[in-house]
Amino acid sequence: MAGAGTLWVLGGAALGVCLAGVAGQLVEPSTAPPKPKPPPLTKETVVFWDMRLWHVVGIFSLFVLSIIITLCCVFNCRVPRTRKEIEARYLQRKAAKMYTDKLETVPPLNELTEVPGEDKKKKKKKDSVDTVAIKVEEDEKNEAKKKKGEK
Repeated sequence: MAGAGTLWVLGGAALGVCLAGVAGQLVEPSTAPPKPKPPPLTKETVVFWDMRLWHVVGIFSLFVLSIIITLCCVFNCRVPRTRKEIEARYLQRKAAKMYTDKLETVPPLNELTEVPGEDKKKKKKKDSVDTVAIKVEEDEKNEAKKKKGEK
C-alpha cells in the first residue's frame, strides 16, 4: 500500500504543476473601459485632405473612365454595329492578308534590275572584305582553269 500512496502523491504533485501552468495563462479581466467602436463609414466620412468619401469615389471613377475612353480612341476599339460593317471589316482583313502574302513573293529590287554593260563576274563590292573561304574557292577555280588550259 505504501507504493500506491506514493503514486497518489506523485500524481497529485504533477496535477498541481499543470494547474499552476494553466492558471498563469488565464487573462485577468481589466478594469479599463472597453475600446469605443469606430464610427460607421458613410458617404459623408472625411477620408483624406478634407475630402469626403463620395468625392474620392467620384474622382477615382472619372480617372478610370478617362483612361478607358483614351485607350478606346487610340486603339480604335469600336465594336461594329451592323452585319454589313462586320463583313466589310472581314473582307478588308482578308485583302490585307492576300496583299502581304503576294508582297513576300516579290524578289528584292537588286535581283530584278540589271545594269546594261555590267560584267556579272566583276560585281564585287569595293568595300567588302574577302574571307578566307572565298579566297580558297577562287584559288581552286584558278587552278582548275590552269589544268584545263595545260591539257
